[in-house]
Amino acid sequence: MTYQEVVKNIESRIGKFKSKGNVRIKKFLEKLGSPHKNLKVIHVAGTNGKGSTVNFIKDVLKEDYKVGSFVSPHLITYCDRIKIGDAEISQADFAEIGEFIIEREKDIVEEYGDLNLFEFLTIMAIIYFEKENVDLAILEVGMGGRADSTNIFTSREKLISLITSISMDHMEYLGDTIEEIADAKAGIIQEGGLVVTTNRDPKILGVIEREAKEKSAELFYTKDLASEILKSDLRGIDFKVKLDDVEEFHLTQIGDYQVENAIGAIYALYLLNKRGILKISLDDIKARIKRSTWKGRMEIVSRDPLIILDGAHNFDGIKRLVESLDNFKFKKLHLIMSILADKEHKKMLEEISSYTDEVVFVNLDYKRGTSPDELSSEASEYGLKGQVMTIDEALAYYKKSYQDGDLILITGSLYFVSEARSKILNYDYRI
Repeated sequence: MTYQEVVKNIESRIGKFKSKGNVRIKKFLEKLGSPHKNLKVIHVAGTNGKGSTVNFIKDVLKEDYKVGSFVSPHLITYCDRIKIGDAEISQADFAEIGEFIIEREKDIVEEYGDLNLFEFLTIMAIIYFEKENVDLAILEVGMGGRADSTNIFTSREKLISLITSISMDHMEYLGDTIEEIADAKAGIIQEGGLVVTTNRDPKILGVIEREAKEKSAELFYTKDLASEILKSDLRGIDFKVKLDDVEEFHLTQIGDYQVENAIGAIYALYLLNKRGILKISLDDIKARIKRSTWKGRMEIVSRDPLIILDGAHNFDGIKRLVESLDNFKFKKLHLIMSILADKEHKKMLEEISSYTDEVVFVNLDYKRGTSPDELSSEASEYGLKGQVMTIDEALAYYKKSYQDGDLILITGSLYFVSEARSKILNYDYRI
């Protein structure tokens, strides 16, 4: 099979073959001799910040270790979900492993059904990492945690679990309360494991603490580390955090919310180093965190005009984005958005409405997108003049009225950010 044929097969699985728990992927991997048991894993769950945290850890460790990383969704192609260091899985390897999975899927179909899209890609990452003999693999949970396809590792394989910011999202799958959602995320905690969380909400922490206690796991909180943002603007962020001593760090990335993700990554690496599990100096962590970049998250893709992309895809993400906007000291905000149908779009629009009086909505070329006309109608409730355009029309419209000191912000969905980014930087993100 070619790469394109495997991608077509994978995309035929979108919205199909829903799995209760992760039994199907476990049975599939058992048929292959359980290759996941040969990996050493750092596991990251949460509502927001998972991908950024995975990326920070990867960027720190990649110079000393052969590090695999698995994230979702992809920003450009399916290959950018699966990397070793900064190198994406090749289309040839993607096609070869994909064809192998499709062939071996026959062994489980009768009893367990077809693999869904995320199970398929998780298996591909595991096979690839095991084949390439990585030193460790950093895996981002797809959704939830307890029943997620990535939650198949025991404390023997898992070095540490990180639980990033938890908020209301995917309620139709994870539950209607923050406690239910936290319970799903806390399910990645393993017996006798090591856990770091960046959460502060007592309701969320109560759930995580209960799970950690039941599993006799060691739980560490970034909230217990005295930290402070020293400076934040379009050039990056300076912050300090107390580990053994007070240490200062610099991020090239912008957006104050990235400090929380960076501290989670730093604390996990610090603890693993303290226990002799990894060998990484604090000076190396500082230098490499500073160089770390992450596409599609508070990414400046143009300076003239100033265009920032941010994949804030839910209410908490938009709230954190808005908290960063004050640091950028722009004159006027030109807003382009698209939001998936299963998100709290009214709350998202209300949160950002105080920063502009106009927003252009784009029809997301993805079947879960909310109708732009519906979004435009909702926006009017919060004093926003909504217009509906294509992404090309929206960029042309705002470039015409743009003046020095203004900011064009594109946000609302990672899928939309992927599409917009491809238009601005002129590449085909669908390959």
